[in-house]
Amino acid sequence: MKRGLATELLGFALLLAAALLGSVALFAFALGLLVVVAGCLLVTAIGGRRVTIVRTVDRGEVVEGRPVTLRFEVRGPAGLPAHVEVRGEDGKWERLGPGSSTRLTIERPGAHLIGPSAVRVRDDLRLFSRHRLVGEPAVVLVLPAPATAGAQPLAQGADPGGDPEPDGLQPYFRGTPVGRIHWPSVARAGEWQERRVISAPRGMPLVVVDLSGAPSDGAVDWTLRAAAGQIHVLARTGGCRVLLPGERLPIPVENVAEGWPTVHRRLASARGTRDPAPPSAPPGAVHIRATQAPSFVEPQGRRLPPGVVPLERTSYGDGADPRLA
Repeated sequence: MKRGLATELLGFALLLAAALLGSVALFAFALGLLVVVAGCLLVTAIGGRRVTIVRTVDRGEVVEGRPVTLRFEVRGPAGLPAHVEVRGEDGKWERLGPGSSTRLTIERPGAHLIGPSAVRVRDDLRLFSRHRLVGEPAVVLVLPAPATAGAQPLAQGADPGGDPEPDGLQPYFRGTPVGRIHWPSVARAGEWQERRVISAPRGMPLVVVDLSGAPSDGAVDWTLRAAAGQIHVLARTGGCRVLLPGERLPIPVENVAEGWPTVHRRLASARGTRDPAPPSAPPGAVHIRATQAPSFVEPQGRRLPPGVVPLERTSYGDGADPRLA
């Protein structure tokens, strides 16, 4: 916009100079410059009203540090000398073409709201622009990246066999194995429920995730990453049980293929759950505390891209339809 106004003022200045000097050539040049400025302003106004921009987010969950792709579909009058630009993750404007996309990287675990993207319609001479916000807000669950440093496989008990014991029902959580879905509830009332498990196979170690008394957001992030790393290591070496903040009973993780994805999602969703009292951990349990976060951890956590807002608490997956998984 500043460039367009400066060009317009230059045209008027040249027009005044041509009148004072009596120069027909300068007058014609100034008049042509003003016509071009008016044409660019008109093109921008038409583009701002007639150009349609649709934005879609390619996924609903992602491991932190991996990019989320925002895809844009631009439709407008054919032959209009204007284009659309989007503000990228680095704050710079990028031109959108057919089938264009941009990426943003969220390096903080938990649920996040991706707000509308800032775009602008601009004439091809880049004199004027119309700014807009496009896209519906989208929630993305960012899974903590497992920090394997310091995570050690623990020795299993003498009797690792046996099946988990059911203890009633609870709302279905996305990623739960199909065998644990309580189909009578689905058929009777249309409510997706799963069987609650109170115990895991005997001899499996217990991992307790403790976010109580967390000194900062960065300490919470560190705890989730450390817990994810320890749970993933144990899932690959025989399994474990996981007691998350706000939970009464531990969740069994038999292996990486089945139990790990569900616990990984619930671990990310636990970010906003900070109990005032720490959970009780029996002797021998792996207790991962937010109060033990290293001093080098950033107090506010890593910076978020523009337009991304963390959600303190989410019911991601609670009561979700497994057909959408």
